[in-house]
Amino acid sequence: MDTNLKMSLFTTVASLTVIIIFSLSAVLN
Repeated sequence: MDTNLKMSLFTTVASLTVIIIFSLSAVLN
C-alpha cells in the first residue's frame, strides 16, 4: 500500500474520531 495514501487515510479517520468524540461530549454535557 502507498505510504502517502495510508497516512492520508489515517489522518482522515483520526479527524473524524476527534469530531465524533467532541460531538458526543457536547451532547452528554
